[in-house]
Amino acid sequence: MQDVDVNRLRVFRAVVASGTVQAAAGNLGYSPSAVSQHLAALQRETGLTLFEKAGRGIVPTAAGRMLAVRSDEVMDSLGRLAGLVADLRDGRSASLSIGTFASAGEAWIPHVAKVLASEMPDVILTLDIDYHPSETRAAYDIELTTEHPHDPPSPAVGMRRHVLLDEPFVLLLPGDHRFAGLAEVALAELADERWIDDDPHDTSCGQLVRAWWSAAGICPRFVARTGDHHASIAFVAAGVGITMVPRLALGVLPASVCAVRVVDPEPRRRIVAHVRDDTDTNPAVCRALEILHDTAAAER
Repeated sequence: MQDVDVNRLRVFRAVVASGTVQAAAGNLGYSPSAVSQHLAALQRETGLTLFEKAGRGIVPTAAGRMLAVRSDEVMDSLGRLAGLVADLRDGRSASLSIGTFASAGEAWIPHVAKVLASEMPDVILTLDIDYHPSETRAAYDIELTTEHPHDPPSPAVGMRRHVLLDEPFVLLLPGDHRFAGLAEVALAELADERWIDDDPHDTSCGQLVRAWWSAAGICPRFVARTGDHHASIAFVAAGVGITMVPRLALGVLPASVCAVRVVDPEPRRRIVAHVRDDTDTNPAVCRALEILHDTAAAER
């Protein structure tokens, strides 16, 4: 098989995504005949039948659909490479990579990025939200994770551990709920409520919430599972049930949602920054860590 021409692959993916040769041609600024020529050449290069006739048009074959899906990673890598080349050409060579969970990524990292862009405009920031920490290697310069506040520290290999914040979870209720407006509610009093599972996956936050429920001796009755803070808040606003979310995830609540403190016990999570040992001399990493400490202190 010949080497695959990247531009022809790009045209092929545009046809699959657009649905027709004509639509892809319009999106790419090509003529339909030029698109057809690229498709024919790509089929010759790969030795695959990528499309078949369907009525007056064409549809991708099973091989074509698989090539379109499997080429996502290749095209993403090429896009990152093009971005790197542009950054290097413009003189931006310093870098900072951060892996984080969603709520910190939304609440804290934009501020980190803003300050760094002002103070160190040449820094290239790479951010991965909802990444999965590795126990065997440090994938990022800084990794933000959560822990149970009562568990012993578990430092990652090759990384320094910095405790940023012990953050409470907040109970969210419909505005007409019997507990709405109270200063606090004991967790055990919520045993018979209709719950929205804000984190049904086996994540650290999901495990934390389940541990707090167990500590209060309750087994929640779920009426919905979302796996997304924004969706959970919308469900509460609609009166579907109640939920608990970390304070960082609150944002601006709808008027129909009431936030109440939970006690006995008070559910909390510990937010920790793990910093790679070999980044001591990276000014961007050191400054980002300072900003994170300052931001966490303001939360307290």
